[in-house]
Amino acid sequence: MLVQVTTSTFGKAGSKPVDYLNSKGIPFKTNPYGRKLTEDEAIEVISGADAVIAGTEPLTENVLKQLPDLKIISRCGTGMNNVDLDVAKELGIKVFNTPTVHVDAVAELALAGTLATLRSFVKNDQTVRSGEWKKSMGRSLYDKNVGMVGFGKVGRRFCELLNPFTSNLFFFDPFLDERTSVLNDAKRVTLDQLFENSDIISLHVPYTKENHHMINAENLSLVKKNVTIVNTSRGGLINEEDLYMFLQDNTEAGAYLDVFENEPYDGRLKELDNVILSPHVGTSTKETREEMELEAAMNLVNALENE
Repeated sequence: MLVQVTTSTFGKAGSKPVDYLNSKGIPFKTNPYGRKLTEDEAIEVISGADAVIAGTEPLTENVLKQLPDLKIISRCGTGMNNVDLDVAKELGIKVFNTPTVHVDAVAELALAGTLATLRSFVKNDQTVRSGEWKKSMGRSLYDKNVGMVGFGKVGRRFCELLNPFTSNLFFFDPFLDERTSVLNDAKRVTLDQLFENSDIISLHVPYTKENHHMINAENLSLVKKNVTIVNTSRGGLINEEDLYMFLQDNTEAGAYLDVFENEPYDGRLKELDNVILSPHVGTSTKETREEMELEAAMNLVNALENE
């Protein structure tokens, strides 16, 4: 039996996941590239493995059908859009994820990104480093209207973190009971109402075909000209070219983006100084990574024991 680990950070944040696999006598190999794998690399690296502790590499139909030995995918993280679940089911591959460990870390990053964008952290840092001592005027989070698109675990935790700053909290989530008008001190609104009235819009939804480019030129025409848009959820939710045009035309608006349609990101948003970008670090705290990798390892061992 062979277990392949493809998530590139495995064991780096803490020894718990490695110690756990060793204690169970599970032999495993780590990612030889130290980064996200391409399709061809995923086929090469996972080939011959019975199970994989997966990162965000594309486990597409093309990949999975070239891995005849693979029986278990234990995803380190909550998002499953990189795994072709239909093909996995067809091939009899069991798929697991870690749906709760990430919640605090991602919600904290959404708050940090909101504050950093409102207060021009990066721009002010750059002026000090350049010796200019030029102050960029920011905006307060206090008493602002904050709209959350998606109100699952992360959205609700983000809402809780906002409570000391503002009581003007709104959410849109079509999957919640329609009778839910108030939840976690946030009021339910339509998506158009959220776009029109929010000073800050934060995305907390999974990527699906239905959610593809849910932020686009059409609904950006509804938002305030000084809106702050935050995405710590998934790439592909925002039409990045439409957002670029909006932010270029509305310099008092801003955005914090941790996720992108194609990663690593190399698009035009890098040209704008009213955007803060980070390389998909939502779960990248030592505490979260260690616990997430441990849970992924435990899911894998449980699945192997039940084979």
